[in-house]
Amino acid sequence: MTIGELVGRGRTADVYAWGRHEVVKLFHVRHHAEEEARNIEAVMALGVRTPKMSRIIEHEDRAGIVMERVNGHTLLQQLMQASSAEEVLFCARIMAQVHAGLHQAETAHQPNLKQQLAGRIRYTPHLSEQQNQAVIDQLDTLEDARYLCHYDLHPDNILITTDGPVVIDWANALIGDRHADLARTSMLLTSHAEPPGVTESVNRQARLLFHQTYLDEYRKLCPIDEELLIGWRLPTLGARLVEVEGNELDEMLRLVSERLLKV
Repeated sequence: MTIGELVGRGRTADVYAWGRHEVVKLFHVRHHAEEEARNIEAVMALGVRTPKMSRIIEHEDRAGIVMERVNGHTLLQQLMQASSAEEVLFCARIMAQVHAGLHQAETAHQPNLKQQLAGRIRYTPHLSEQQNQAVIDQLDTLEDARYLCHYDLHPDNILITTDGPVVIDWANALIGDRHADLARTSMLLTSHAEPPGVTESVNRQARLLFHQTYLDEYRKLCPIDEELLIGWRLPTLGARLVEVEGNELDEMLRLVSERLLKV
């Protein structure tokens, strides 16, 4: 089959049309296709609304996942078109409702979030040995749990369709404490770094309003242990260091240093 137009582009893969009713997600690193395919299978088995995966393919020396094409727009696109504070609040509440829906019940899967974060923290070259150990020590104080954590949930990973929101991009999916998932999303939303595709229409003030409303709405649907949420922030920042560069890396290092002073 001939590959179609580019539908989306992310950090780990490009998404193209694949026939009339499917898309193919082609990965830059081959083994990422198998990892995300396993995650999607597990997520589908839990009944989460996500595009249905059909198969893994090879295309021009790249591994890819063929999946259902879902018609709609991203929550980020809707947010960028918001013309009032009320519309920003509406988008934030949608995201909170989606996230709380993922966290409704613990799964039967074994936890792996703490293990994965510890590996990322140890791998980073940006911290001193003493700083690295302090972040790991903080992670060790936190308990495991068995909640499904998307671990990269932000407005560009939620599709708004006529049948309701659909969650996409499960490359980072983990099983663990839902407060870790909240801490990750909170970090992404409050970072000074501009997410890809974000225009000046979503200014800093609007992003902070979105973030606060998202947390407020989530609290109405799922209780938040505020101490746990704070506790997860340092390991979340430490694990992020291997993913970013430039100004965002500088910001993450500053925030890690500030958090270490409070430990």
